[in-house]
Amino acid sequence: MNQHEGSARPANRPQRGTRITRTLDLANPRLIGVWKWNFGEVSRRLYEICVFAPTVLREAYPLDELQHLKAYIEQQALKVENMIDWTRSQFDATGLQEGEPGWMEALSADIRTPLAGAYADLFVRADLAIRLLDALWVQQALTDAGHEERTTAMRRAPLKILGETRKAHARCQNSIQALYRQRESSGLL
Repeated sequence: MNQHEGSARPANRPQRGTRITRTLDLANPRLIGVWKWNFGEVSRRLYEICVFAPTVLREAYPLDELQHLKAYIEQQALKVENMIDWTRSQFDATGLQEGEPGWMEALSADIRTPLAGAYADLFVRADLAIRLLDALWVQQALTDAGHEERTTAMRRAPLKILGETRKAHARCQNSIQALYRQRESSGLL
């Protein structure tokens, strides 16, 4: 019988090391939902990719995985920044107001890696982009379809990073498992 079986056993191993607790203010309800459901998982996986995997794999660590993930996060951040620039140019061209957030929710984040910090920053910028798009839509400078398409794209940016993080994490896990199988077969463990 396992004495740790049941709800007393933690679902994930605790992460050791330094962490920075950061509070973010988000206004978009759907983006808040994406944060609540996914930030913890992405942060944990990024920690395992950036800290745990290099420690275990050492010279066999697939550095190209990490570089691909960094580039992907930067690519999504660039898309969000381009949307912010586009909306601001619309405000400048039409003389409309940018608007204010109706209500902000403070969300807490434990940042353990630079990539988790970049992921948290993406949420803040995507929230700003959605608020600007909402202001254009409220002032009838953006159609319903255009508003839906653009706000959906801004919500999907963090979700795409979740998918890429899961893939990179799975590849790192496969490399770790292969290393342990190799060590077992050679009798090093």
